[in-house]
Amino acid sequence: MTILENQHLRLNIKNHGAELSSLYHKGMQTEYLWQADPTFWGRHAPVLFPIVGKLKENRFDYQGVSYEMKQHGLARNLDFECIEQTATKAIFSLSSTPETQTQYPFAFELQIGYELQDNKMINTYKVINKDTKTIYFSIGGHPAYRCPIHDGDQRNDYQLVFEQAETASTQRIDDGLRNGKTDLILNNKRHLPLTDKLFDEDALIFTNLNSNKVTLQKNTDKIWTFDFTGFPYLGIWSKNRHSPFVCIEPWFGVADHQTHNFDITKKEGIIALEKGSVFDCEFSVEIH
Repeated sequence: MTILENQHLRLNIKNHGAELSSLYHKGMQTEYLWQADPTFWGRHAPVLFPIVGKLKENRFDYQGVSYEMKQHGLARNLDFECIEQTATKAIFSLSSTPETQTQYPFAFELQIGYELQDNKMINTYKVINKDTKTIYFSIGGHPAYRCPIHDGDQRNDYQLVFEQAETASTQRIDDGLRNGKTDLILNNKRHLPLTDKLFDEDALIFTNLNSNKVTLQKNTDKIWTFDFTGFPYLGIWSKNRHSPFVCIEPWFGVADHQTHNFDITKKEGIIALEKGSVFDCEFSVEIH
């Protein structure tokens, strides 16, 4: 376990999956991260790599060979090494091995970083191509935040407020795969109430929103603001209408469509990273 701390926040990060397990505000004496109660969902904030979501038949093809991989990829289930640490910053590294290449036939290094700045936590992702060829991957975050945050509240007392008015439809999924159906969720609105039925048909999947930020609020009381600048997809999810958390998921990539032909090089949202190249992205959450 790695602990980072400044005057406001304290983070706990596991080496397993480089997964954040606590986001605690010292002044407010409040834990903001979901604490992985397996009654609802037994994870905190897994890293999604080298796929986001589910593959059709849990497999992909590359150069005539099929590879099996479960939902959200392999990184969340592997141990990372902490390669850099100060009081307020840490970087964790995972490199490909012969074992990873039985599922994912590319040589890579994945670095996951955490940094504290005042009331903000910044989460950085870096993918380094260590192969002799182009590698193909998706990557994303899956952090879950406690909601309700205050004793006596219900989740449906809260809402997500986007930075700008959005007219946005969600892509619907069946058994983890996109089925081509869409539903209008926001019609020139900023406010998305966390109603009990919001996740009855699984996650919301938005593409190319106008906003770069979304804020959790109770009425006009701001709880935190999540900055997903640069990410083409945003998932919002909770397990069911009773789950006391909400996930804000910035993605480079998305679950397969039911009609996908298995070719990873043609997968929607896939990143093609050339030999010797590096891919970087970051998201953050600021506590109010």
